[in-house]
Amino acid sequence: MRIKVIKPKQQLHPDRKKVCAYVRVSTDSLEQEDSLDNQSTYFKGYIQSNPEWEFVGIYSDQGISGFKENRPEFQRMISDAKAGKIDLIVVKSVSRFARNTETVLKFSRELKRIGVGIFFQLQNINTLSGAGELMLTILAAFAQAESEGASENARLTYKRKFSRGIPASGLERTFGFTADEDGFIHIVQEEAETVRLIFDLAHQGVWPSKIKGYLNKNNIKGCSGGAWDDTGVFRVLHNPAYKGDLILQKTYLDSNRVRHRNEGQADQWYITDNHPAIVPPELWDEVQEILRQRSEKLKTKQEVPVSPRNSRSGYPLSGKLHCPRCGAKLIHKWNKGEREYWACRTNLKVGASVCKGIWLPASVANTWGEITEPTTVVCYKDEYGMKQFTGYPKEEYESSPDCPYSISKERKE
Repeated sequence: MRIKVIKPKQQLHPDRKKVCAYVRVSTDSLEQEDSLDNQSTYFKGYIQSNPEWEFVGIYSDQGISGFKENRPEFQRMISDAKAGKIDLIVVKSVSRFARNTETVLKFSRELKRIGVGIFFQLQNINTLSGAGELMLTILAAFAQAESEGASENARLTYKRKFSRGIPASGLERTFGFTADEDGFIHIVQEEAETVRLIFDLAHQGVWPSKIKGYLNKNNIKGCSGGAWDDTGVFRVLHNPAYKGDLILQKTYLDSNRVRHRNEGQADQWYITDNHPAIVPPELWDEVQEILRQRSEKLKTKQEVPVSPRNSRSGYPLSGKLHCPRCGAKLIHKWNKGEREYWACRTNLKVGASVCKGIWLPASVANTWGEITEPTTVVCYKDEYGMKQFTGYPKEEYESSPDCPYSISKERKE
């Protein structure tokens, strides 16, 4: 009797595991980018070389700390695993998967419950094996301690740099500045012209909201290349970098690695003459005082004068100011916010349907000095959108073509 072995025409494989790889680097540098590409190439070949594995892709995060769970590709990988698209995840080491023990154990256990394993190549640990979790717990704790030690060393390094006036990151991301390949700071002239314009307008008393409107009206690009907003203007006006100074460590990380604005919780360093200035220090300081005074003025209510509100003796301008729309006298008023104004009598007594009137801030009128003849108050907007007020002799105004009412119809008061 003869027995002949008939070999199959093609090799039959049992159901192959769907395997992916996860790679991560914590910075966006070119060297790290090359490392990411090299890791991806390596793991693709590593998975495809195993006949029992089916390569289903590479998930990669760049420039994101391993302490964070909300890494885009990491979360997508976990979702795909829960959807049944992945049976095994290959990672170079525990620290590449996550930097803290809690995250490592949380996701490894979640995936283990649905039959998805994680293979940490460097430590030779498969979470589906019996001893996998014990070893993983120990190694994850070591990885966290090592990372925290490295972070503390980095903080100390930055602290030493700060104390010597060496910033951890340059001003190249600040509007108006750039840095060359050696790290030296240079002024971007086109952007610097915009910065100077903002400071000049603020020095003239133009409000930041009006500065924003003027810049956008004239299609002057903002810090991000788009339109300006109030916050962008305020940041420029309050940034000492524009007078050549630098504040280091404006933010800090708490024990949970959450970043906060540094308002006295950590050391700061103020460095003068650190780099070329865009505006003179004197101008910068004067603008800060203007902004401070305006802020204080908005916070504090004006004091009501001692003299009675209806007493002419208390208001030297009473009877001398007139409305440009109807010719009526302006009378002294206080609004609900206790701000002092001169307002059209017709508008107040009869209503806006008869005369839209005018409201002249007393703070403006008080700068005009002594007025000896009847004066018509005219309001207009300047090129920056700011309301401005001026006065004309009433007789001269009424004889001009700009006067909207007829002298013969002027109401007697």
